[in-house]
Amino acid sequence: MAPKHTGIWAQTLVEALRKRGISNQVIVGNTGISLRALEGDEPKIGFDDLALLFERAEEVTGDNLIGFNHGQGLDYRRGGLIAFTGVSSPTVRTCLHNFARYQRISSDAIELSTTKLDDRGLVEWHFKVPRSVTRRQYVEFGGTGVVDIIRRLTNRRVTPQKIEFRHFRKTNLKPISQFFGCSVEYGSDENRITLKQTDLDLPLRSADSQLYKMLRKFSEEALEKTGSNKSSILIALEERVAANPGKSQDDVAKELGMSTRTLSRRLTEEGTTYFRMVEAYRKAMAKSMLSGTDMQFTEVAHVLGYADASTFSTAFKRWVDKTPSQYRDATASR
Repeated sequence: MAPKHTGIWAQTLVEALRKRGISNQVIVGNTGISLRALEGDEPKIGFDDLALLFERAEEVTGDNLIGFNHGQGLDYRRGGLIAFTGVSSPTVRTCLHNFARYQRISSDAIELSTTKLDDRGLVEWHFKVPRSVTRRQYVEFGGTGVVDIIRRLTNRRVTPQKIEFRHFRKTNLKPISQFFGCSVEYGSDENRITLKQTDLDLPLRSADSQLYKMLRKFSEEALEKTGSNKSSILIALEERVAANPGKSQDDVAKELGMSTRTLSRRLTEEGTTYFRMVEAYRKAMAKSMLSGTDMQFTEVAHVLGYADASTFSTAFKRWVDKTPSQYRDATASR
């Protein structure tokens, strides 16, 4: 069965093409795509058809920047629960982490990863479809949309350090580089956006702590009901780490019904370790709580599974070269 993806942005693309006076018949051509799949409030579409629709849009308009252009100025509210959870987040960093986590609710075709966000500022994404499925326009749409929404939500012209796309492009390079304001590399090993750590900690104008708490709850429930293509072992570990970051690997292995050695091997196969997963979670949550709440350091330490504030402070300084107090003061001044 072909991977399914949210049809919201295909829906907005078709609307834009219709406004140009292009008929449904011309939009579809001989692709075999049914636009009926895009009707209603929660449209779903096979990813192959979604990618093909964006490529078809280039063909019928003669605009090979159509994905790039369509990714700017979108009404993010059309994105539903995932979008609102992201934009109610306290900072750019937490917004991106939430997009990555809850993207799985709306698509089993895309893998959006922020595992390298906290250390290297990287957002990476790829699609679980054969490389034969051309998706250049949709990839440029997504990359542009991420940067555009960050700028709108922070009211700053956030400039990435680097943009990387897996596809190749030979024409109309200047408008894209001008928009991003940084080096744009084509033919990379992955689709990737590199952001500055200072930009990741910018507060969102749309942040709402009460709404955020409620939407996170709804999103977690939706994620549980929807399931995920993510490795079952990683899902199980994420749940246990979030529930108790201080739990040992031995205890978690027992809960999962396997030996510690087997758990280590499974995680190695996934390209990570238990320590790295716990550290990544603690670091991301610590930054979020310090910049987005007034929680006492002892409370933060307790939530993250540390014995006391001193132990937490030592770990936090190792992560960001600042004490929790210095970090909170620095983010409060921005």
